[in-house]
Amino acid sequence: MNQESNELIGRYVYHVGRHLPPERREDVARELVSLISDRVDDETRPGEASDAVVLRVLREMGPPSAVAARYGYERRLLIGTNSLPAFFKLAKIMPVAILALSVLSFPYSDRFTLSALATWLQNYFHSVLLNLGVLFVVFVVLEQLSRTHAKPQADFDPEKLSAPPAPFDGGKVRPAVLVAKIYATVAVLLLFNFYPNLVGVWTNAGVARFWVIPLSAVGVHVPLWLFNVWLAGNILLKTEVLRQGTWTRESRWAQVGLAMLGLVVFLAALWSSHLGQLDTDFLASVGLSASDPQVAALSQASRALVLAAGPLVLLILWGIAKDVWRLLSAPGTAA
Repeated sequence: MNQESNELIGRYVYHVGRHLPPERREDVARELVSLISDRVDDETRPGEASDAVVLRVLREMGPPSAVAARYGYERRLLIGTNSLPAFFKLAKIMPVAILALSVLSFPYSDRFTLSALATWLQNYFHSVLLNLGVLFVVFVVLEQLSRTHAKPQADFDPEKLSAPPAPFDGGKVRPAVLVAKIYATVAVLLLFNFYPNLVGVWTNAGVARFWVIPLSAVGVHVPLWLFNVWLAGNILLKTEVLRQGTWTRESRWAQVGLAMLGLVVFLAALWSSHLGQLDTDFLASVGLSASDPQVAALSQASRALVLAAGPLVLLILWGIAKDVWRLLSAPGTAA
């Protein structure tokens, strides 16, 4: 077979694999390539072009989604079988991540009662069910979006299949690392939106056993809506990459865009903050006075953020520039 025939087969096999779970794609791809090649060899008549035979064989096999169905893929599921492994990985770790956050929110400073423990357990299980529901909805939405890009074809034409993305360094997915990053991001999202009383500077000074001094009390203000957009974007991107089983050029560009948005969030937080200006009323409510050495240390630490901002911005820009250069110089990138 010539190069054009091999490319047609490669495109067809790639699109079949997109409908299969990541762990099955390699085995199915080898089997399909062998099956198609054998059929082409058997059906090629003397003097007939191999690419014409390949097209005829692929048309007879049908659309990639139909072939994937023969290997166990079912479109009738709300979450397709190609997404189920990623869904179950996240669903197994989610209760543990929420438990870690719930332990921090337990009322240690209050007198222990069975009623307090029951309330804590109720809130924990409520959070687990709520977040599992959100996770399910996210995967259903991703599945529906993927279906919109795979419209049924009455007259299947293999020549119209898009080419697979060109391989480039950094395309391989490490599921454990990706899952850890997703849940770290989810934890931050939950903390800032549902447990804001836990976000800040922890101290054992003052009248309580321990206390959390909120970021606003030390002059730090985070634009929450913009921060949430950035966090949600990271969660959706990494979840989709986990579902697909690989990084593509498009997902890497999306990662660059999110890095730039993260820089905007950081600069917006820096601009809206009043570093070094402490909320003396709040500090007094927890038994800390303006003359307390710990308060002075907090003020100096918040001012030090300004000094660290410059190098941090340069570090973020350097990382973005490296990613952009890597993508532009990767094979198959359009000039």
